[in-house]
Amino acid sequence: METNTKISFGLFICVALSVVAWAGMEDLKAVPSETTPKPSLEINSKFSSAGTTSTLTGIFSLNNDIPPRLQWDANNGYCGEVSFINAGLYYGQYLSQFDVRAIASPNKNQNLAESQLLLGRNDIFAATQMHLNVVAWKTSNKQSSAAFLTWIKSNVVLKFPVIIGVFTNEKKFYGATNTDAGDPDYDHIVTVIGLSSKTPLTIPATYGSDDILHISDHGLWTGESNSSPPYIFNYSFASFQGTRQQANASTAAVYTLPLGNANYGIAVTGVTDLDGSTLPVRLATSVRNEAPAMKEGSNTRPAQMPLTLTITVSNLKPNVNYNLYRYNSVESVPNSGFNKNASKAVQKWPIIISSGSSFVSKLTIQSNEIAIFRAVPSIAP
Repeated sequence: METNTKISFGLFICVALSVVAWAGMEDLKAVPSETTPKPSLEINSKFSSAGTTSTLTGIFSLNNDIPPRLQWDANNGYCGEVSFINAGLYYGQYLSQFDVRAIASPNKNQNLAESQLLLGRNDIFAATQMHLNVVAWKTSNKQSSAAFLTWIKSNVVLKFPVIIGVFTNEKKFYGATNTDAGDPDYDHIVTVIGLSSKTPLTIPATYGSDDILHISDHGLWTGESNSSPPYIFNYSFASFQGTRQQANASTAAVYTLPLGNANYGIAVTGVTDLDGSTLPVRLATSVRNEAPAMKEGSNTRPAQMPLTLTITVSNLKPNVNYNLYRYNSVESVPNSGFNKNASKAVQKWPIIISSGSSFVSKLTIQSNEIAIFRAVPSIAP
């Protein structure tokens, strides 16, 4: 939502002993791996931020495995959609920006402002349709931004992708002279990918004014000279907060967390699994963009491009049989009984590893395809 359109509602082989595909389906290409990717939690002596560099000692830093992605700017911007794609990849599912918007706002033209995936409006509906479990910040709770930041910190420490609404500096982006320019709730939706603190990152989390939040803006800001987007921005809790007027000041940062009114955020806590039988699956894409991009005012899906998915299944035990399923529509994904509902999947790979705890493989698809993966023990329902 990168225009000033008003928002009506606030806003992953070990050596595989067998990898078998169903007849007619493409085999997964196995990739050797001995370790399971994990978020980094370490003490750093230096922290580099977008546009500035801070030299802080003894910093505890946690960065979740959420690579930046480039959003389409057309049709009021696909920032909410890309935020949900980021979260989906983190939990083993790929969808295009076109499909995520269509899921969030069924039967609506994509060039309409009300078709956007917006926090506080259709985010929970979209998550449910995408089989993702979420916890939303209660927007009706007029607590301080400090309370919201503490909530964000808690969910990041729990290794959940967090999606929030922020103000854009309307003067920097659009040359606005009116300090009230922009939306009173939020202008842009970003993904929180990590944070840094001078104190250990534990639960329950506590607010620290000098804690640093790491956010991904989906490539919206390209700098004053329209250069390559930095994607990642880092703000201390204290400096991140500001009013609409403060956010638009010439000396203000590119992004500001709304201060003095309701905040909007959602934490994506996992996939819907009523049996509790699924294993963690994470996807990485060979490219961070979808090209060609959506055209302004268009309701037609852009041409597709090839992309390669790296699929990582973790928390596996050696010499135990597992099944990896792929679904090509959100409607076909079961919320329980994954083995019982095997016929709903378009592809299936039995997996067994001889050592280690993870299975990594690659699969090439088209960018307009849906690829949702679930991994379960073969003895699961």
